Amino acid sequence: MHEAGLASYCLGIGLASMRKANFAEPKHYYGAFFEYTIGLERVMKLALIVDHCVEHGTFPSNEKYAQKYGHRLTDLIVGLAGVRGQLEPDARVWEAPDGPIFNAAVSILSDFARGARYYNIDVLTGKEPTIDPVARWFTEVGIPLLATRRKTPDVQWAKFVDDEVGNRVQISFTDATGGPLSSFEDLARMTRDSEFVAKESTFLCAKLARYAISVLCARAEQASQKSGLPYFAEFFYALLLEDSTLKKRKTFML
Repeated sequence: MHEAGLASYCLGIGLASMRKANFAEPKHYYGAFFEYTIGLERVMKLALIVDHCVEHGTFPSNEKYAQKYGHRLTDLIVGLAGVRGQLEPDARVWEAPDGPIFNAAVSILSDFARGARYYNIDVLTGKEPTIDPVARWFTEVGIPLLATRRKTPDVQWAKFVDDEVGNRVQISFTDATGGPLSSFEDLARMTRDSEFVAKESTFLCAKLARYAISVLCARAEQASQKSGLPYFAEFFYALLLEDSTLKKRKTFML
């Protein structure tokens, strides 16, 4: 119960932070990756422990049972698929996201959990850093997500402002990948792109969390009543929602 509560708390904070993320405040992305990866890792490890409990009637006695995966979310997802395989085909389990964008997201999140979370410290201390996880997210996940957008926002008004002010105003800022923004048109376009990416990224990560949670809940339902396992859905009902509702959410805390 304590572990499920902690995982739920981390997921809630992480997803809410990701929903607020934007190019001007990368702290929201860093915070989102940090909390979300912790929460997701704990849910999947909890599912592995519950799987052992159902299979053998006891919790694993080897303390390294779940720790053998370390922070490798990619490996944990494979392990979770093995737990899913223990369930009936018609079990009440949400489908896992798939596709190139999803694979890129998982790769980035896994790398962040394993070491890229120290990117800023590495830069400050002179260690050869990994790629900035925020820039990498926008490049490998954000730009492909933007390609799925049905309608490109009109920023003609910002171009008009640029024409009016001419060279009387100097703008010097960077986009989500670290590239330069030097006009009102650039800022307007990046603002709208950033909002779209944040919304779709949150939905993608929420679907992955929902899948992991549903596997955990379904596997726990197969346990003997003597196992003492709690009703895990109580800790995660803010995420066990239909797509249409989940996509609209901006907060995920119970």
